[in-house]
Amino acid sequence: MKKITLGAVLFVLVFAANIFAQGTWTSQTSPVTTAYNGCWAVNSDICWMCGPSGVVVRTINGGSTWSLANTGLAGNDFYDCFAFDADRCWVGAGDGGLWHTTNGGANWSFVALSPAAVFINVVHFFDDNNGFVQGDPVGNVWRYYVTTNGGANWSLGPGAPPSVGTEAGWNNSYAALDTGHIWWGTNVGKIWKGSFMGPFSAVTYSGSNVYSFGVAFNDANTGSAAVVTSGSVPGPVLLSTNGGSSWSNGTFTPAQTPFGFRAVPGTGYMWMSCGTTTTGLIYRSTNNGQTWTQQLSMSYAGYALSMANINVGWCGTNNGHIYKYTDNVGVSNQNHTPTQFTLYQNYPNPFNPQTTINYTLANTGYVTLKVYNLLGQDVMTLVDEVETAGEHSVIFNASNLPSGTYFYTMKSGDFTSTKSLVLVK
Repeated sequence: MKKITLGAVLFVLVFAANIFAQGTWTSQTSPVTTAYNGCWAVNSDICWMCGPSGVVVRTINGGSTWSLANTGLAGNDFYDCFAFDADRCWVGAGDGGLWHTTNGGANWSFVALSPAAVFINVVHFFDDNNGFVQGDPVGNVWRYYVTTNGGANWSLGPGAPPSVGTEAGWNNSYAALDTGHIWWGTNVGKIWKGSFMGPFSAVTYSGSNVYSFGVAFNDANTGSAAVVTSGSVPGPVLLSTNGGSSWSNGTFTPAQTPFGFRAVPGTGYMWMSCGTTTTGLIYRSTNNGQTWTQQLSMSYAGYALSMANINVGWCGTNNGHIYKYTDNVGVSNQNHTPTQFTLYQNYPNPFNPQTTINYTLANTGYVTLKVYNLLGQDVMTLVDEVETAGEHSVIFNASNLPSGTYFYTMKSGDFTSTKSLVLVK
């Protein structure tokens, strides 16, 4: 089948402090002049992008230089990518092909999916072992593949849902918090929700001729979606407070067609990229998609959106331009006392062997911050003392723990919050 995609501005955010209080976008030198369809930022230094005609590029120095990393990939049109580090990356193609490299793009290996895919929209890993690939339906069944051994073997997911008519997905129109919370949008007014091994269910948020060009969730309940009607006319941003079981119209409608939409899990931050064939805009929300502020106006249309955290990001356009975003949101301010308790997502994640956990305390009080394994066993206590109101940070060193998924829980007074993190060695 043929997929028509104007794009989705790629915006991947990672946590890093700097001097720009309001957020600044600056142009970087790109090695190509063709579109960037997919992007994944590993951290503030390492980022990968992919596009048509075999384009795969990466930076390992924060974008100071970008270089081609696409040996042997000519002739493939790529729409999404996922990277673990500077060496390991996966890309999905418009013909259903799946490729990966373990040496920074010097060599790539083709992975045959069975039954075959026709168009890959999503490539995503939760940790070193568990990952999924989502492609357009074949024979009225969504092509949804899973791996539990790092991509050595892939199989059709047991929860692959049925499709109706010409239903298809969009590259970059998905969100995945963990193995239990996955969403993707379609071209027929539906947003699917489910878990790694299924099942999946679809919510119809409007009639036909409505396209979900973006889905984003900051936690298991709070999400937003960017939609367009026929003719690429932007609709109001949709809001959900129950994990995508139902959606309602928000109060904001972007000025241009939205093509990319991403949240920073564990915060209230979301970014949306919009554009025409010749211009583009990027908006930011700090309250889960309820209100938005324009941050950038471009002379180029955007193509794909993705994030890791709130302080550094990259944006790729339809003609190969790259912008870098920098901010210092979340950096400690000694003169500011938070009005609520917040436990943020650790950064980096996945990590090896250290990661940073940030949190805010509305009141001075006794605080515990503990790490648990999947069996619920307490494996490390990070904080166990009285702390003052304000912003705090602690480093979790997991050098003595095996790879895997862990949970960290903060308690202070009546406040309790838990998030997951992934150790990859």
